[in-house]
Amino acid sequence: MYIGGGLGPFRHPPVHETITLAALIQSDFMLDPTTTYINLILDKRAEILEFLRGVVWNDDPSNLLFNNQGWFNPDNENYSRGIGKDWAVQFADGAIFDADSTMNGWLGHKNMIARSHFGDLQFLHSMADAPGEAPEETKRKIMMWLQIMYRVALGETSSDVKLRDIKTSSNTLEPFYPLRELFDEGTIPNENDTIHTLLTSNGTYRKVMHDRRALGSCLHLLQDSYARGHCHRELLSDSRPKRYGKVMNFHSFRGQNAEEHQKYDFGDKELDNVNVSDISLYEDMDGCTDAMHASTKMINFWMKKSPWDGEVREWLEDNIFAISPHVTPSNTRVD
Repeated sequence: MYIGGGLGPFRHPPVHETITLAALIQSDFMLDPTTTYINLILDKRAEILEFLRGVVWNDDPSNLLFNNQGWFNPDNENYSRGIGKDWAVQFADGAIFDADSTMNGWLGHKNMIARSHFGDLQFLHSMADAPGEAPEETKRKIMMWLQIMYRVALGETSSDVKLRDIKTSSNTLEPFYPLRELFDEGTIPNENDTIHTLLTSNGTYRKVMHDRRALGSCLHLLQDSYARGHCHRELLSDSRPKRYGKVMNFHSFRGQNAEEHQKYDFGDKELDNVNVSDISLYEDMDGCTDAMHASTKMINFWMKKSPWDGEVREWLEDNIFAISPHVTPSNTRVD
């Protein structure tokens, strides 16, 4: 699904952002139902925009779509959108020549944007690192990330903790997946950087709400899991809106038909100034109704400060990311 970014004036529609605003309205957070994406930006509602900075982060983990304080952002706002040139360059670094965009990959091609779209961070979009990856492995990485970010969102994990020091708990015999397996001395950020650096790239904005950015990252991952270019699920209902169930395949981005993938990212929608509280808006957007409902429930867990161990983990493992008995290893189809 698209975020409201792009190169220069050619911006994609804010699909993730408007689904998130709809969920904030429908949830116990009770965001003002008259809120629209564009007015939120124009009114400079920084405390709500912090959720959206988190939702955007999975697609922009180097924070290159926003201006730091300077000529284009003299007031040091948190949602001053840039022209996207540097983002496009780093995305292209992963796209060309089948580059190895992993932690141990090609020098110059393992930036965070390349890794998250073409390499070993594709789980940030509910996708597998490469064709043939076992679904259990993709799910393990997804659950690892959700656990870390949700605990940041709850305030259990400080934004000052170093990446190499974060461990994940498990109620199974599966191995832990600490962030030191994704970040070392040669990555940006590196293993000795903090959660703050990971989420902000040490930008100039000084009123960062780490809990909201971390929750936003969780919401992005949930939402992408219902995009057909990302994840193939069992079809539960073919009525309007379509509803989806267990995971049958985690797709992988490199090698996919880009035009088919983008069809289910909904680039043809005009969403800047729509009534996001009208959830019928999403009925014709395949997977978006499920994405909105999942986001709403995740926000409610956060509002109640429900602990990770227990109903949050169980809901994610046994419902959102439940694996079908007919699941297959990752492929590059769009279905």
